[in-house]
Amino acid sequence: MENQQQAPVNSQRTASVTRSTLIVMGGMAVALVAGLIRQPIIASRFGTSAALDAYGAANGIPELLVMMLSGGALAFAFIPIYSEKIKQAENADANRLFSQVVNNVFLLTAAASLVVVLLAPLFVRSWWGIGPNFDPETQRLTVQLMRILLISTLIFSVSSLITGTLQTHQHFLLPAIAPVLYTGGIIFGAVVLSPAMGVHGLAWGAVIGALMHLLVQVPGLLIYRVRWSPGLGWKNPALQKVGILMLPRAIDLLMARASIDWINSNLGSGMGTGRIAALRYGYQLMNMPWTLIGTAIGIAVFPTLAQIAAGEDTKSQRRALSGSLRAVLVLALPAAAGLLVLGRPIIQLLFERGEFTAQSTELVFYALQFYVVALISQSVLEVVVRAFAAQKDTLTPLIVSFFTTTLNVILAIWLSSPKRLSHGGLALANGIAVGIEATIGLIIIHLRWNLLDGRQIGLDTLRALAASVLMGITVILYLWLVSPDPFVAVVGGGMIGLAVYFGAALLLGIDDIRTIPATVIAGVFSKRTD
Repeated sequence: MENQQQAPVNSQRTASVTRSTLIVMGGMAVALVAGLIRQPIIASRFGTSAALDAYGAANGIPELLVMMLSGGALAFAFIPIYSEKIKQAENADANRLFSQVVNNVFLLTAAASLVVVLLAPLFVRSWWGIGPNFDPETQRLTVQLMRILLISTLIFSVSSLITGTLQTHQHFLLPAIAPVLYTGGIIFGAVVLSPAMGVHGLAWGAVIGALMHLLVQVPGLLIYRVRWSPGLGWKNPALQKVGILMLPRAIDLLMARASIDWINSNLGSGMGTGRIAALRYGYQLMNMPWTLIGTAIGIAVFPTLAQIAAGEDTKSQRRALSGSLRAVLVLALPAAAGLLVLGRPIIQLLFERGEFTAQSTELVFYALQFYVVALISQSVLEVVVRAFAAQKDTLTPLIVSFFTTTLNVILAIWLSSPKRLSHGGLALANGIAVGIEATIGLIIIHLRWNLLDGRQIGLDTLRALAASVLMGITVILYLWLVSPDPFVAVVGGGMIGLAVYFGAALLLGIDDIRTIPATVIAGVFSKRTD
């Protein structure tokens, strides 16, 4: 009888996660399309120039503050506690917690931003800074851009919390639209402002985009009757729990972002003009499938994992977590293979015009080849860290991260030497370190909570790997036989690759390939009949 009652609940949860994933993926897909419009515009105006090197370096610290104080760290700490208040129908307490978190995070972000504004030259020019090997003019430009971009950091301190609040209410539409508008602001800066303001226009466009990111989500607060009120509430036990959960994750993200942005800028600034820009282009290309796969699935499943964990339903947790990991791997492996075999024509098609030359293409593709390792490991890590957060454990990932961040830095210094892999070594070091971090996290999850169906995950991974290799070989043969121009290479190779992968996956018996279409239909049907 209990199993009969549990089946409809599991079906409803599956449909809910499916709908949420579809909305998140749809919004991210639109944002990525906007990014595909944005990047060629930026590439044509700035190529892999010193100005874009300065912008890429300057953006590192503002992005780090967003992730530490109001982005990933806060969402991981806030959503589980806020979910409890909503589940217990404590709306007044939920609104009070929302307000107190907003107020404290905004003040903390403002204080941190002020320190960075005052010490910006030190952060850029010091031997440990983000641009120690830039020429003096590029260093001055980096300082100026960083100070502008910190304005967007203040805006995101509020906007990111609103995103987490709406996602906790199982509302994903407005948070999915917000990144599109942010990208729109950057496009506005590149097209309208940069002709007169140069790369400064790009920075002000980011500020405009951040403001639109905030404003588009405000109606969602009205829909769910989320009210803001003044007050810091330092004695509120719920706020204290958020702070306790947030601190380890903030430190974790500090180390993770530093091992990417900071060390890339520090070491890359001495590798010659265009290396930092090339790393940023490559990272953004890798980030497209990573966002659509790892981030989208992680965001969609996190509120469900948190709610199930609150009810101590181990079987449902195992089903949700293992299913999410299988889906990530089944999708990330062919995406990585696709970037390896089609990366060069993709870069040529998107960017090679204006200031972005054939030499720029080779610089970016060289970095992209090594970033495919990070695509797989980062996508898996998106789900792993949320599994810990759902259990209200942000300390264990931090302890693991101490080791893997140190490993990342050591590998980056060793692999990026001119005699080895140059700027490609920076990309590879991150992928290896994050892969080890995700693996250690999975082992701990299995030993501590027994939440993994390791056999099924392993089998699906091997099957997906085999199908991805077959796909890659087929696309390589197509490119060798036809020698098409970039557009035909990307479109033809992409279609052939998809057909081969899905066909091979079906023959190899990957269940997710068979069940995803039915689950999607069921989720859409359920939404229409709710």
